Amino acid sequence: MQITETLEFLTQIHTSWNNTEQRMALRKYPRRFLSYEYIGVESWQSQYLRALLYNKQTEQIEIPLWHAASPLPDMTYPGQAQIKLTTDKLWAYRGCRNIIIWFNDKRGGDTYALQAILGDGTIKLNEQIQSVYPAKSIICPVSYAVLQPEDKYQIYDSDNMSMQINVELMADYHLTPIPQSLDETRYEPWKTANPCQNALPASYLGADVFGIAPAWSNDLSAHFTRNANKLDNQTGVVKYDLKSLNTSESREIDYVALGRPEINNLQRFFCRCKGRLKSFWAPTWLSDMVLASSAEKGQNYLLVEWPLYWKYYRNLARRKTIVVFLKDQTARILSIAGFTADDTGHGKLILDQPLQEGIRKDSVAMISFLCRYRFDNDTMTTNYETVDVASTSLSFAEVDQ
Repeated sequence: MQITETLEFLTQIHTSWNNTEQRMALRKYPRRFLSYEYIGVESWQSQYLRALLYNKQTEQIEIPLWHAASPLPDMTYPGQAQIKLTTDKLWAYRGCRNIIIWFNDKRGGDTYALQAILGDGTIKLNEQIQSVYPAKSIICPVSYAVLQPEDKYQIYDSDNMSMQINVELMADYHLTPIPQSLDETRYEPWKTANPCQNALPASYLGADVFGIAPAWSNDLSAHFTRNANKLDNQTGVVKYDLKSLNTSESREIDYVALGRPEINNLQRFFCRCKGRLKSFWAPTWLSDMVLASSAEKGQNYLLVEWPLYWKYYRNLARRKTIVVFLKDQTARILSIAGFTADDTGHGKLILDQPLQEGIRKDSVAMISFLCRYRFDNDTMTTNYETVDVASTSLSFAEVDQ
């Protein structure tokens, strides 16, 4: 069964002549959309799916969030009014009204009203549990939702079919908010964090740092855009009106999350930025320069192998910060005052401040530009392979602030 979850913000962007932006958020919380693919393996299941979409499109229904399903850690008993889960299971419960404890497709499950979500993983209910539920029974949040009118189905024979159900959640974030200790400002521990990710700080110069490296499951897609107008009357000389020197990079990066916390953390960062609203720092994750020789403590420059950085980056306000990833799994962020060339034929990076520690050439893993980006899309789509494995593709646009 294919499951897709979409978070959608709405940002208004006013762009000046020189490409400077003013941005304003038009939504405090994201709209959430889900797409589930159901397969009717028995005649009654196919009949129910067809009837649902035939008569209930654009109407509000209740739907379990199957991508957030998890096993009960302990047996529950009648009279119990709360259930304890691990904290990594709670992110999807925000704004939901109920929970469901599921048995199987024939028997179904029992629904209970949700009262509150606590930071230690406790789910408080508005009513007492009526039955004994053994450990490993499936529990997941239930939300009100509206069926979208673009659902479709495939018929295999007279009894069997598959159907894609698309819904927009009517989540009430004020009724059941996520605890402050688990909100979008706080990461959960990463299961498969890479060394470069751990080396970067959480913030730099007042803005967040997005230190999650690409999955490299596919080639990265990127392009540069020059802020210029082409002046061409189709009969004379072609000229360009250069509105600003800064070139903007747009890139598309695929990420693969191998665990519920990693899925949650990617969505957390997107929600923290409110889509395209807030900018952040991120490395290019490319080898943008190679150190030509070691740099001593107190030195105010770096020598790099390519000598022509001055020709292409000297007059730009962007690309003046680099991050040096070291083989001991640490990193140093350095600010560049200017570019020039050395008499030895190497490029020379003049630093804003002298080095606090020396940098040995053989200890450097990679040097990347640290750029200011914002998300280039107000929509984040998460494709679930299982409840614990998902992939997403994020678009970045380089900005001034």
